[in-house]
Amino acid sequence: MMFNFYKFVMKKFTLLMFAMFSMAFSANAQYNVDGHKFWDNWSIGLEGGITTNAHDWNSPKGFIVGINATKAVTPVVSFEFGITAGINNNYNWEMAWSQNVIDNISAIASTKINLMNWFCGYKGTPRFFEIQARGGFGYMREFYPNFPGNPTKSGNDLNRAVAKFGFDFDFNLGKAKAWTISLRPAIVMKLARETSPAFMGCVYQNRCDSYFHNSIYQFTAGVTYHFKTSNGTHNFAVVKPQVVTETVEKVVEKPVEKIVEKVVEKKVAATGNNIYVVEFEQNKSNLSNTAKSTLDQIPSNSTVIIDAYASPEGAKAYNQKLSQKRADAVKGYLENKGVKVADAKAHGAESKSSQRIVYVRIK
Repeated sequence: MMFNFYKFVMKKFTLLMFAMFSMAFSANAQYNVDGHKFWDNWSIGLEGGITTNAHDWNSPKGFIVGINATKAVTPVVSFEFGITAGINNNYNWEMAWSQNVIDNISAIASTKINLMNWFCGYKGTPRFFEIQARGGFGYMREFYPNFPGNPTKSGNDLNRAVAKFGFDFDFNLGKAKAWTISLRPAIVMKLARETSPAFMGCVYQNRCDSYFHNSIYQFTAGVTYHFKTSNGTHNFAVVKPQVVTETVEKVVEKPVEKIVEKVVEKKVAATGNNIYVVEFEQNKSNLSNTAKSTLDQIPSNSTVIIDAYASPEGAKAYNQKLSQKRADAVKGYLENKGVKVADAKAHGAESKSSQRIVYVRIK
């Protein structure tokens, strides 16, 4: 009965951690951060504290010390690998204890979710106080445990798979937030079930059946150092959106990024005062059929002055160059018709209302 309960709990915990992990990665997609190379955002920590049985939690039963290494892959998600040693953990597991000073060693790999960054966003530096949820699985080895009432079981090492779940209450210190002091309560549950006939036949059979599916609480405090990252800080840095100041010319030079507009040819007639208006498409300097039709209205024995303009979307230097190309295109077309061009000026974009137009004025 107890085994089924723990199996149910482990299944729910596993599904919960998987869901948190998936949602955290999805939520973190919005972050634009620097410092996510493989060797960035590593930290190392030391911890120590007390342990107690889940069935007798009000009386500490031993001590625990450990070391851990953590890799943060995003401001929300990180992975931790920790090794801990239990000291004088009498009765912490199955009513058994060891005569050694170090009773057990465990190695556990965990996933950590920074709840503050997940729900409140990452602002470019860790908060002074943060809460992280963590959970993982690993391996524990107990050295020569003694089992009261079962001498056939005593004196042998005991190996088991374990699961560990808990929270980190972090206090990030210093201007650079390079150091973290943490309170780390957790529960450790064993995943294996003892089926030894000798053990199950012990005089403590009822208690063995209960305690063999037992858990322990760990209450530890730790200190962590965050190594420096490639961005010059000890944590992720937010990358601010950059304002593009480069010319549009660099964009349109790439075929896949060219601006495609629907060609709308407008027939522009002479204005009646010896000024002809020629319109161009955006980022274009070639003459459309409508533009040629307008220029064909200019008498071949005329002398003209050309003033070319551009719209204000691009950079100033680019607009100047584009308007010059338009002026040259009109000049070349007219000269081929026998029209004399006295002057061809490129004005770029002179104002926010400037248009993609070339004025041809007959002198």
